[in-house]
Amino acid sequence: MADLTVDYVLDKYWEIIKEEINVKKISSLENWWDIKKIFKPIWSQISAKFGKDTWNVIKFGKMWNIKQWENDSVIVFDDAWNEWILEKEDYEISYQGLDWNDVAADGDVIAKLDLELTPELEKEWMAREVSRFLNQMRKDADYNIDARVAMYYETNDEYMKDVINSFSDFLSHEALLSSINMGTENWDIQAVFNIDERTVTFTLKK
Repeated sequence: MADLTVDYVLDKYWEIIKEEINVKKISSLENWWDIKKIFKPIWSQISAKFGKDTWNVIKFGKMWNIKQWENDSVIVFDDAWNEWILEKEDYEISYQGLDWNDVAADGDVIAKLDLELTPELEKEWMAREVSRFLNQMRKDADYNIDARVAMYYETNDEYMKDVINSFSDFLSHEALLSSINMGTENWDIQAVFNIDERTVTFTLKK
């Protein structure tokens, strides 16, 4: 199978990645050139294995005199091309120049999450909570899985009105709503949504 670069994978499978880990966009890591990758042989793991050569393994390993081997093992070599094989448990990879808050690294791949919650993301989060609530109402009402239903709601909370209006297409798709209306109606099921001191009364009817 042909090798796939990280950029190719991210580009080709972006929609799947976005859905699976719930991210809005992917971009290159800023100031990545300031990050230094460090190869660290683990003394306690290799001293018994290499004896008097242990210091050479550490020295030349840190100099990146390294070749990849099978099953994540590596070969460390010196200037005379003497070689020592290190298994995966014999070494660590660390990085300098990274703020490790919300950062993960695996091999040559480094990922950082920007977890700043913008007003737009807060509204989207609220819309998802509403969607989950409506789908639970559908389940409690024992609707068929593909039944489309009308939704009515009542609230004095202007923020919640804005969320419902802004994400009406999303809610209609996720909760199979045929319409979204303010007010009440003869209903099949009614329930009160309450989160972060925001309250909405929802009604569903076939």
